Amino acid sequence: MKKILIAYSGGLDTSCMLHWLKKKYKAELYAYCANLSGMSRAEKNKIIRKGLATGAKKVIVEDMRDEFMRNYVFPALKADAVYDGEYFMATAIGRPLIASRLAHYARKYGIKTVAHGCTGKGNDQVRFETGLYSLVKDVEMLAPLRFWEFRTREEEVAYAKKNNIPVSAGSKKYSLDENIWGVAIECGRLEDPSLPPPADAWQWTGGKLKKRETKITLSFRKGVPVAVNGRVMKPVAIAEKLNALGAAHKIGRADIIESRIVGIKSRELYESPAAKIISAAHFDLERMVLDRETLHYKEKLAKDFSLLVYNGRWFSPLREALSAFVDVTQKNVTGSVTMVLRPWSFEIISRVSPYSIYSRSLATYAVGDKFDRSLAEGFIKLSCMDIAKRG
Repeated sequence: MKKILIAYSGGLDTSCMLHWLKKKYKAELYAYCANLSGMSRAEKNKIIRKGLATGAKKVIVEDMRDEFMRNYVFPALKADAVYDGEYFMATAIGRPLIASRLAHYARKYGIKTVAHGCTGKGNDQVRFETGLYSLVKDVEMLAPLRFWEFRTREEEVAYAKKNNIPVSAGSKKYSLDENIWGVAIECGRLEDPSLPPPADAWQWTGGKLKKRETKITLSFRKGVPVAVNGRVMKPVAIAEKLNALGAAHKIGRADIIESRIVGIKSRELYESPAAKIISAAHFDLERMVLDRETLHYKEKLAKDFSLLVYNGRWFSPLREALSAFVDVTQKNVTGSVTMVLRPWSFEIISRVSPYSIYSRSLATYAVGDKFDRSLAEGFIKLSCMDIAKRG
């Protein structure tokens, strides 16, 4: 009997796909689900029961949040990787981790075929397949959504209903992808970019707005956050705390027209409170401790890094080389940044670092100024010599 390993979330697409594959191929199905969002034990058991009831021989659910934060989110954070200026790539960063676990279980159970529930017009098909091809030799990728008979989400919902596959109300209206670094929302009414997002589209930031200011201090060590308000915390706990604080102030929303890998434009909603707050604090600290040339070069590198991650090339030699360079730049990115969270926004109000290269005696215009102004004239003449008019 043919064995198929499925990237499974328990959502509409993968639930329909699991049932459809069982019916079409009469295969032995193994479903893998990476817990990157913090599901409860009850939610985990629900996914397992649903997968087994839908046709899987075995359902594997792993809590991968700590590895996700340390080995995937933090390298992107240190690189200041943000796609198109607003997307913190929660989904894109999560896909290579899932691909690596699929590769692990494919080897463990002797499975040569791996299936995913990505559409034929989306980014994730590229990310999953590129990731698996990078990690496993002779793997066969199966993407039913590229060739099965269903053309719309409405048809999938009807199939699920006909076959007694439970579907959440959110899945009926929107396509959702959520992990601890952010949530992505698309489809439904959002497909008309001339219309504002419906209030129920926002998954994390749709609650009551907290109007009272919240003051927080984030501490970093070598480019990664280690404490909030002086309390040392593990990466997952930091993300959870800042997601809650940021969401209460409705921080981290993005409504963008995105340029997909496959060449089309799509309208996406993103909510990334912790990512928005941590990234801003991290870059602010970098401006204090990095020399000008490194800082500016790193800003250019950030775009290249973002494109590699967005395009599914996490396991490429170039991404690994760029991360190695970034790690060198982060050796002095240690210190604390204090910010005030307000409705819809935040403000950084102070920062300190033992590695700061800011010098008050050189920057001040008051008593104590040690800047040698006599150096300026020669510096200016030398720096513009190549474009100065010559008579």
